[in-house]
Amino acid sequence: MKKSFLYLSSICMLLWSGASFTACDDFFQPETDDALKGDDYMSSITEMATGYLGILTKMQEIGDKEIYLTDTRGELLEPTEQSIAPLIALYNYEEDLTGNAYADPAGYYDVVIACNDYISKMTAFHRDHPELVAETDYFEGLLASAIRVKAWTYMTLAEIYGQALWFDDPITSIKDVNDASIFSLLNTAQIVSRCVDLLEKPFQCNNLAINPATDFSWIAWVDPEHAQSISESNYRFWDQMTPPYKAMLSRLKLWDAAFQDAVGNQAAAQADYEMVADTILNMLHTTFVGNVTYWKRGARVLSNYDKIWNYPTPNQEESVSAIIYDYTKNQTNQLLYHFSHEYPNKYLLSPSEVGRARFTENLGAASEDKRANCLLKLYDGRWCIGKFRPMYSSVRSNAYQDDVHIYTFRSAELYLWLAEALNHLGRFEALSHIMNDGFNSTYSALFTNIETEKIDSISAKDYFQYKGFSSYWVSSKTGATFQGFRGCLGIGQLDIWNTVNHTKEEAIQHNDSLIANEWMLECACEGKVYPNLIRMAERYQDDDIVASRVTPKYGAKAAEIEGKIKAINPNSNVKGYYVPWKLR
Repeated sequence: MKKSFLYLSSICMLLWSGASFTACDDFFQPETDDALKGDDYMSSITEMATGYLGILTKMQEIGDKEIYLTDTRGELLEPTEQSIAPLIALYNYEEDLTGNAYADPAGYYDVVIACNDYISKMTAFHRDHPELVAETDYFEGLLASAIRVKAWTYMTLAEIYGQALWFDDPITSIKDVNDASIFSLLNTAQIVSRCVDLLEKPFQCNNLAINPATDFSWIAWVDPEHAQSISESNYRFWDQMTPPYKAMLSRLKLWDAAFQDAVGNQAAAQADYEMVADTILNMLHTTFVGNVTYWKRGARVLSNYDKIWNYPTPNQEESVSAIIYDYTKNQTNQLLYHFSHEYPNKYLLSPSEVGRARFTENLGAASEDKRANCLLKLYDGRWCIGKFRPMYSSVRSNAYQDDVHIYTFRSAELYLWLAEALNHLGRFEALSHIMNDGFNSTYSALFTNIETEKIDSISAKDYFQYKGFSSYWVSSKTGATFQGFRGCLGIGQLDIWNTVNHTKEEAIQHNDSLIANEWMLECACEGKVYPNLIRMAERYQDDDIVASRVTPKYGAKAAEIEGKIKAINPNSNVKGYYVPWKLR
């Protein structure tokens, strides 16, 4: 082992008291003033690690923020009688949210500042101590991780606010945000472009070119004996906090494709969709080392769906990356505080009647949608969001334990993104199988031929539809065959259009609408639905894609809210479906 491992092992022994995840009193709890100390905070190898952990503490602080900012204005949630003025203002699409603590984006900029400062200090450390860096095998991974967190933060800002102040300089003193030499006010399309550049272009750290895709494993670094059995390592939670490169880039490329479609740049859009399809297929086919864990929608999804959230740790078959909390270490979010009416929680938001009704549509032969049974709970005559902790749960035995993990990416998103890419590539047959019934054994030979590149054995039509697929989809050795996104839940199939009775453009737009609806059912109250509706609205330059799905819950106020969604906000100068915040 290199000396770097010994250095970190020593500090971990001090922090962890026996390397137990639950025994570390200081895990993700640095004092804010100590996390970043200006010019002198990085002076040793161990501070490379502790500095990065400081960034992750900032992520914890804003992990639940997007849920309140987008789902409150989205298709499902409404304020309860106990709700508070700032949430009601968001719900009502008020034009001026000055002073609204929920709407304030400062927490996101804290993450950006932490990333910029860390990147700057790592660059200086590499310049001043090349001999120490040469001894490590994790410098590039740590720096690449910070770059990805920065991209994730800016893309989240863009999804919520429709604009952001971009800056790369480390901020160590108060600056005027109107200083154009430091800050650039960018819209969502521009932020997407900057973030793509962050991930696709090497970061020049002195004479070292850092690939932002560089993976970094805390397990391999500080717990190498479990590198082949990651489920046995407590350090796997640290690895899950950093947004994975391929998932992050796929998210960005779909946004870029939407903006390219909007301006008629079909070649660029198609290249983006190809990249997303290839990347996600590759992700879904990839196994975890030494662990039978796959992101495959099979029989176990139906029986274990509620455990995706109501479980002590992220569900390994669903989690791509997640922000982890531990109530016993004062690491908390406020999801239960907002959604539960068990004392001492406040029950500030609840599912609307209109939103609940969506889960009764297109059930096929099923009596219910398992997702509704997980999400919606009726207690004492009041409807609650119960997916994060059903009442009387034994997982979090106390109602005040706000340590629910929050998925930054989960496998369901990969499937929905894959569906969107396949749709825009005109691969409607493959799309239908992904969203509906999956694949049976008759596809085994085809996928094996594709996997082994026996192209002469494949028809041009089949190769176009299933390029990039493999025996993964029909193999049962991974625990189950792929039964389809909806098929694994036993619910009705989507009416996927193709070019038999419709033009390609008609089919794509119809199928996009179905995918948008599926986001509402699959990812409710996760801060993911509304941004995806906005992306589709931007693609088609049709804000009714948002308004038609959101306004029904408003009843008599529907027309008023529709007008606000479709208008340009006078304070932020962006479309009304973005949260208005005046940055300058």
